[in-house]
Amino acid sequence: MALNNARRFVEKLKQDQNYRKKALATTEPDDLLSFLQEEGLPFNQRKLVEAMAECMEELELQMGMDRSRLESGIL
Repeated sequence: MALNNARRFVEKLKQDQNYRKKALATTEPDDLLSFLQEEGLPFNQRKLVEAMAECMEELELQMGMDRSRLESGIL
């Protein structure tokens, strides 16, 4: 459950500029934890790192696919 919450948080950060601004306005770890509780997305730092790593892997895969398409003349 916590990992799913972290995944949703990362997705919301990517997709919603206002949400991202609110999250980034937190200046202390406790402020961020309170924000996450208010948003119904409680998770710990470890789960956030896992979710961010997954996101990076997805981006790397996407970049690799795009690079392959460019090289083959598809894009």
